[in-house]
Amino acid sequence: MSATAVSSTQPGATAQGSPAPVSASSNVAADPTTTTSTSTSMTDTFLTLLVAEIQNQDPTDPTDPTEYITQLSSMAQVAMAEEMSVEMNTNAVLMSNIQVMALGNLVGDPIMVQTSTLSVDDSAIHGRVTIDDACTTVDIHFTDEAGNDYVVPLGTQSPGQVSFDIDPADYGIPPGDYEVSVVTNTGEEEVPIEVAGVVNDVRIPLDGSTPVLNVTGVGEVPFTMISQFGVPDDAAPADNV
Repeated sequence: MSATAVSSTQPGATAQGSPAPVSASSNVAADPTTTTSTSTSMTDTFLTLLVAEIQNQDPTDPTDPTEYITQLSSMAQVAMAEEMSVEMNTNAVLMSNIQVMALGNLVGDPIMVQTSTLSVDDSAIHGRVTIDDACTTVDIHFTDEAGNDYVVPLGTQSPGQVSFDIDPADYGIPPGDYEVSVVTNTGEEEVPIEVAGVVNDVRIPLDGSTPVLNVTGVGEVPFTMISQFGVPDDAAPADNV
């Protein structure tokens, strides 16, 4: 028996709703007050030194006034750069907080994620692969920690997206954690695999690194691996043939 290849999309097609990869910001907020205070202190120190330099200059050989203007201009540029740095840091913290709140709202929602690992149980696995060339054989390999390899053939496929619906029991795949990969007769490497699942929870690492989603049938994946919000009809459960 072979897995049900639900559909194949020709080149040029775009996965509906596929968002561009996203990047995460640190959720550790810097203290803008401290930065502003430091900037003010630097300005005061500079002005104090400048006044002292003017007061103690040699009356017979006074400093060229343009030098003072140049110094003041340089200090103004430094102060402006400090203010811009504080503003950019504040905006980054705000965006990070908005991002975290948005991720929290995903709990319970169906999504698709790109992955190379799966946590297999008794449930069917719904997803898709994307191939560049027409292939007479497209096989999905499930490899466990002991090196046992289970092959699920998808048959002959045209270039583009190929949706699949796999019942692990049909291929003797026991529950457990697996590395998944795609092998084609054309020798394509690193064929992307997307799997549908529901977000169980969202974990925010204490070190401020990328938030992690716990997705049914997949396990924990960085939120940047989301390839689609919601699940298209061709990745929904289908009857095996």
